[in-house]
Amino acid sequence: MESAQPVNAVTERVTIPVLGGVENWKDQLKFMLQALDKQPGRLRTRWGPWTEDQQKLDLITSWINVEACEAWKKSKEFADAMAGFASVLDGEPSSYLLQFKPFAPQAVINSRIVEMLSFEDCRQPEDKMREMVGMAAHMPGCNGVASGYSLRRSPGPGCSEEADRTFVAAIGWAGLEASRQADKSAYMGGIKIERHHVDFNFPVKGFGGL
Repeated sequence: MESAQPVNAVTERVTIPVLGGVENWKDQLKFMLQALDKQPGRLRTRWGPWTEDQQKLDLITSWINVEACEAWKKSKEFADAMAGFASVLDGEPSSYLLQFKPFAPQAVINSRIVEMLSFEDCRQPEDKMREMVGMAAHMPGCNGVASGYSLRRSPGPGCSEEADRTFVAAIGWAGLEASRQADKSAYMGGIKIERHHVDFNFPVKGFGGL
């Protein structure tokens, strides 16, 4: 049985573009994961490569509140981890905070494959968006859905402070084929979005428990 979500819990989602294969970046990632594991206020961390682009890593970390995440970003451990990553990065990592409602269930995050949807500059009411992406939960092979809006304005060239936020959905699937066979129009609403699949169970020797 999962514990209840802390009232102010947030999730940071980071996309890390890397150079080369696993052997090229695994030590740097392991150092960061070990540092994260010791941070006060961290609830859990999951990471994995995109199936569509193995040079992109998705790192999601849940925190008890925004302040805990900000403390990590200001820490020496974070600075050291990013310095170590510098030589294997293929560009700047991007990140934002969001609040999943409900807190992303283990059944979703621990799925064989997680489909991540990003609706940028979204103006729709949160309940309407959650209802739409929630349609995926009724499809064969789906283990559940978690979704929510970003807490801060979407970054980007030319964005003003009035720019709309990003709505994010995480959909757990029994496998990649189950996702491919699903009726995407039913839970994407015909909207153009960023979409990819993440293997949060990606095996790397020596990463047990990270």
